Amino acid sequence: MIRVKLRPFMKEDIPDVVKIATQSTFQYCSESLESWSKHDPEGIKVAVLDSGKVIGLCAAINHNENFCFGGTFIVLEEYRRLEIGHQLFSACFAHAGIRNIGLNCPSEMLNSYKRRGFTVFEESFSSLEYECKGRLNAEPLSNQLPPGVDLIPFEECYLDAMSAYDRALIGYDRKTILKAHCKETNTKTLVAFKKGICVGFGSVKLNVSEAARVGPLYANDPAIAEVMFKRLVDAMPEAKGFAAVTISKNLAANEIIRKLGLPVHDNLLRLYTKEKMFINTMKVFCQFDVDFSPF
Repeated sequence: MIRVKLRPFMKEDIPDVVKIATQSTFQYCSESLESWSKHDPEGIKVAVLDSGKVIGLCAAINHNENFCFGGTFIVLEEYRRLEIGHQLFSACFAHAGIRNIGLNCPSEMLNSYKRRGFTVFEESFSSLEYECKGRLNAEPLSNQLPPGVDLIPFEECYLDAMSAYDRALIGYDRKTILKAHCKETNTKTLVAFKKGICVGFGSVKLNVSEAARVGPLYANDPAIAEVMFKRLVDAMPEAKGFAAVTISKNLAANEIIRKLGLPVHDNLLRLYTKEKMFINTMKVFCQFDVDFSPF
């Protein structure tokens, strides 16, 4: 009989979690695990053997008093069909309480998640996951910004302008997590200003597979987004691959990646437990963290 303990994620779990993540297609970064767990200390749970080995994890991050977002749900293959996944999922999402919970899921898991209470289906879009190995050549992309727009490396003095833009887009305050995200050591962030007003921002970081993961990338104008995308990719020459997630109905976002010749790696569906979340997805060119955040 295998004995398993469920507990909150700790920094010391990162080596085991990275091994699990790289066996699948998770795009998150090891530093992001720390940032999100600091934001919600009970939001990421792990399943641990008596030996201390982590064999599974799941996240349900409480963003505010009304909304929670889940992901990273995985159990190592040799420990599946032992009810460990069910226990981990149940314990993790009990943490959300009465909040509306959102998550992304592969199409083959749709009925399974519906049985678990995720009955509100987003019909208007899906999340398109892109991945490739090797250095991504961003040369085909434009480097010409629209008139009057400046693209500036992140400094903490820009955080208020960024969080105001983010709040207007997403609908609630994420300043704390944005600050943590931008200050992660392997993250590079650019902020777009026009006449002193923030008109977009974007980041790139090395993920668990040492790929350059672009996200978030938000902008008022596709021309700004394309230049930002190019400069972010070029800013991480040490990357051993590329990763990003776009929204299917943002045609301009997917045209940027089409210029690079990348096929869609996976198509993720969006589910909620209570109600859909409505935002202007035409400003979302790359999503933040598909396992921890809605957009």
